Amino acid sequence: MSRRALRRLSPVDLVAAVVARVSGGTGVRCVLDPGDERSPLYSVSLTGMRPERSKSLRIDVYELQVHAISAPSRTSEAALSMVWALQEAMEADVELPRPFCLVRQDDMGLQSVKRDPTGEWHAIVAYEVTVSYGLMVK
Repeated sequence: MSRRALRRLSPVDLVAAVVARVSGGTGVRCVLDPGDERSPLYSVSLTGMRPERSKSLRIDVYELQVHAISAPSRTSEAALSMVWALQEAMEADVELPRPFCLVRQDDMGLQSVKRDPTGEWHAIVAYEVTVSYGLMVK
């Protein structure tokens, strides 16, 4: 009898699912590299990934940052409105490919709001997405 390792969710697939959730839920473009893109837009970056202990599930926790970049303005009001729209969009579950199962999706809060040299406002919201990729069998 041979043992097969369980396949974990690719970080690329997770980020793609979050990009789809953000752009679909807010109606604003969501990209991986904001580079020379015109604002307003959202950008997603994966900042960490770790296994989590569970008695019954095999679980990974993905740490993400979603950047909300508003058009240049004098106040941060537009960026804060984008944060609000983002938080509402992320209240719906991120849709993962089969056979992976979303266990939890946690808003870890607003990390910072600052004005970029371009005059654009840049807000960062952190999220943790917990994904199960199999059952523990004893």
